[in-house]
Amino acid sequence: MSLSMRLAGLALRAVPRTFRTPETVRRTAARRRRHSVPLTLRCLCRVREDDVAGFPVITLTPRRSSGRELVYLHGGAYVFPLREAHWWIISALIRRTGATVTVPLYGLAPEHSVAEALPFVDAVSKAVARRSPGAPRFLAGDSAGGGLALAHVIDRRNRRESQPEAVFLFAPWLDCTMSNPAIPPLVRQDPMLDVPGLIYCANLWARGRPLDSWQVSPINDTLKDLPPVCLFQGGRDILFPDAERLAAKAAATSSPVELHVAPDGFHVYVAATFTPESRRALARVAQRINDALQ
Repeated sequence: MSLSMRLAGLALRAVPRTFRTPETVRRTAARRRRHSVPLTLRCLCRVREDDVAGFPVITLTPRRSSGRELVYLHGGAYVFPLREAHWWIISALIRRTGATVTVPLYGLAPEHSVAEALPFVDAVSKAVARRSPGAPRFLAGDSAGGGLALAHVIDRRNRRESQPEAVFLFAPWLDCTMSNPAIPPLVRQDPMLDVPGLIYCANLWARGRPLDSWQVSPINDTLKDLPPVCLFQGGRDILFPDAERLAAKAAATSSPVELHVAPDGFHVYVAATFTPESRRALARVAQRINDALQ
């Protein structure tokens, strides 16, 4: 483990866990507001905010664009808005690739649910394709946004729609039932997540839909005929066992999948862009995007 990763993990342990109980989730969510686009990104990109299907969509086009397109779905357990750490990941990807990044701000629970999110993300995907016909298109998401990203490509596969060239998942939330028996032993090692709060959020997001449905828990799909998926996961994250399970299940169906593990990484360690572990992960993503043929 790098020193910077160790220090970041210690800093996270000094903060009370948001997801310890439903009450800690409710209390924290009441104080959270969406972080606006930081000034550094406004200097780097042209920023546009549109409305798609009644929800805001932010598009960041680098002043030196590579012509590539990336849709990024932010995490937050489906109840928290986009945060500063998400902008760190997005900024790092833009600087490394010159890609135009589209950020759909899907509706959050409890006011909204997965039933609205999937059609919205699909509408955004189609809008990007119309805006840049023939451009290499990619999809990325972290945590809950990673779970939504995977559900989105499953939905498009079911409808025989075109797919992104690759999907990048940073510590995705793949199984909202949190029933993997390998999870409880990891709780003490995870400085951020806990099971009771996550299950509370999952039920709000599902809004009556079974938690084990593929729309809510995409790991329960067959995972056949998916586009290439690259997973980046930390070993000190209670979502790690499900990332391993996804990689094994997808490989068994011959869907192309790669799992990259930082053994001492915490949840969405990629957001700690000052660490060598994060820089290695982001470099892998950038190489894949930059190698795409125009």
